Amino acid sequence: MDYNGSRFGIGGLFLKTVLLSLVTLGIYNFWGRTQIRRAVWAAVGVDGEPLEYTGTGKELFLGFLKAVALLIGIGVAMLVLDWVGSLLHSGIGLPLAAMAFSLILAVLAVAAVYLAMRYRLSRTLWRGIRFGLDGEAHRFVLGTIGYSLLALATLGICVPLLRTWQVRTIVNSARYGTVPFRMEAWGVTLIWPWILAMLLAAPTLGIALVWYRVREFRSWTSSISVAGVTLDSRLRLGDVLGPAILLTVITVVFVVGLLLPTIFEWLEVWRTRLPRPGANMLSVIAIGIYVALAPTINFIVLGHTVLKASCETMAIGGALDAGPRVNAGSGGAP
Repeated sequence: MDYNGSRFGIGGLFLKTVLLSLVTLGIYNFWGRTQIRRAVWAAVGVDGEPLEYTGTGKELFLGFLKAVALLIGIGVAMLVLDWVGSLLHSGIGLPLAAMAFSLILAVLAVAAVYLAMRYRLSRTLWRGIRFGLDGEAHRFVLGTIGYSLLALATLGICVPLLRTWQVRTIVNSARYGTVPFRMEAWGVTLIWPWILAMLLAAPTLGIALVWYRVREFRSWTSSISVAGVTLDSRLRLGDVLGPAILLTVITVVFVVGLLLPTIFEWLEVWRTRLPRPGANMLSVIAIGIYVALAPTINFIVLGHTVLKASCETMAIGGALDAGPRVNAGSGGAP
């Protein structure tokens, strides 16, 4: 595998998306995200052949409108539930509606992860053959709920079981043309590294968490196979540690710098015992700008390096035997 993307070229697309989204009240975001995906997909090559992304901004925008319509419908149903509760002189109408709405949003958010992956794979081609994702979103939702409860009951110890199950479910439902992917990783092997990373996260200023994510990535990808081809990730902490530390430093410096006016105001209040001032609007606006620019900064500093290192340390073994070239392009090929 190889990655030949431009750090500042693709980073510029992130910045362009942010700026034009602000001007168009968020509408351009769907077309901007599509441009970014096309650039990233085209920069990733397998055996000298780049990936191809065929999704459109219009598809993303229409999907967003459907999601908004669904949420409005759910909101109306919750208001009706509250109204019925008030007619029955029950004080639980509003709390019950709020709880139901929150649970429904959580379920939809999990389902959206699976459906979004299905969309992206269905718009991804390599050598003219389209990827796909089968399976049902409701199975993914139910499994995520079960493993989330397990992680909660174990105070986070079983988080690797949750994350690995989610990835394994998606990979084992994916296919290249008609040839299925297989993933055999199990989260239980990552529990002790996860516990160690959590214990050392604070003393190492987060470096232990980066180490864990690298180990997790190797564990996942090195258990994936498709049509006689096996993957073996050789990514190491040193490949991504420098940019990860730099991004952390940049974030801390920016946040502290942007909050300094508010910090000085609070110190003055503490010294003079004057009434507490309101939020410093300059700091609020500056933090908002930084949050908007965060995706651009993240890609330029860290994302580009992670993509390049992940691709160029991925060893591929075996010979691809995909059988007949079906599901190629949009209509299939003989």
